[in-house]
Order: sequence, then C-alpha cells, then structure tokens
Amino acid sequence: MKLIFTFLFLYLSTFAVAQSVHYQDKPSTHGMMLMGSEIIYASHLPMFHSPHDYQIISVLELSKDDQAKYILDKKKHPDELIYTIEPETFVLPEMINHTKTFKANIYRGHFERGGEKFLENIMVKISQVIYYKQFDKKSIKPKNLQYLLFGNAKEQFLVHRISARPDFDENIAIQIHDRKNLKALADNLYITIEFPEKDLRKPFSWAQPTGYSKQTHEPFKFSTHQVLYLEYSDLN
Repeated sequence: MKLIFTFLFLYLSTFAVAQSVHYQDKPSTHGMMLMGSEIIYASHLPMFHSPHDYQIISVLELSKDDQAKYILDKKKHPDELIYTIEPETFVLPEMINHTKTFKANIYRGHFERGGEKFLENIMVKISQVIYYKQFDKKSIKPKNLQYLLFGNAKEQFLVHRISARPDFDENIAIQIHDRKNLKALADNLYITIEFPEKDLRKPFSWAQPTGYSKQTHEPFKFSTHQVLYLEYSDLN
C-alpha cells in the first residue's frame, strides 16, 4: 500500500509541475511543413523572432479517415511538393511539451501563399518529438553545413539545421539504400549530417551526394534527393 501511495504522489507531483510551467511566448498560429505518408512528419516553419523562434520536427497522428484523405490527395497531385498544416492558435512550447493535441487545417501548398485547403478543423496529435530547439541569439554558425536526418525504412528526409541569422530553411526527401546507414537511422530519432561546404548561406550543392555523421563521422550515401521546400526571407 505504501508503494502505491508513493507512485501516486510522484505522478501527481509531476502532473502539478507540468501544469505550473509558464511560458512567456504569446499564442500564435504555428504553420508546419508536412512530409511523409505512412508516417507524417511535421517541420515547424520558423523565424528568428518570438514566438516563432523554434526549430521543431515532430510526428503527427491523424484519424484513419483524415490520414486516408491526406494520402489520397498526395497521390492525386504527385507534382505538388508542399503540404502544410495551419493549426489553431496556441503557445508553441506548451503544445509541444504538454498539450500535444490541437485542431488544424491541411493545405496542398503553403497555407499563407495561395495553398488550397482540403482538410478543415481536424484533430491532430503530436505523437513524438524528434527535434526541439529554441534559437539562441548568441549562436554562431557551425564550420560545416548541417542537416537533420530522420525518417523510417521507407521514407527518409533531411532538414537543414538552422543556427544563426541570416540562415535558410530547407526540407528534402532523400533515399538511403545502405543497410548500415538505415540501421543507424533506426537506432536514433535523428542524425546530424555534415556536408563540407564553404558557403553556409547556400544549400548543399549535391555535387557529391555523401554526408558524414557528426557523431560517428561515418559516411551516409544518398541515392536520390528532391527539394520539397526552401525558404530564405523568413530567416533573414
């Protein structure tokens, strides 16, 4: 009985702390770029000013019916590379760390740049947070161009790791066939990939489609790549 009360106390204490956390960010609309089909990945569309100064990659869950409509729309429009989500207004870190469910609209195209809404007021759940970082004004750029590699056995993606202004946001669909590389990806939420480029303001040139794990220095070979989204102006 004493053990049960101990666990109950710890649970309630954790819950109380979560409820008492106060974030200074103001509620806002936090658009996200969507990638993937069987597993839906979302990359927050960031800026360097509050409350949008976060780079976040997460996994989203839709209802079976809504996900089927999303997949069907992508199949009907294979040339459309950009799909975005327009959530209801919320405090971003609070949503990511605690609430995790919200209502949203999904657009074919950019929701603020003429995209077409085809799913409206649907329920969305954040099932996993892959990468979460608030920008630091004191940050300096890394020596090499860095991308965040994530995905699953069927679909893999690279998102440029944003560091200091001016910078750029880039989302890329890639393919990995090397079994060792795929095993490393399966064992990690993400892998930081470095590309030796002199100009850190420009995306990777893909002259040599090989990057290197920042952690292990192992080479990662990408057989194909397709740029889904590239943004400069929001990160000047």
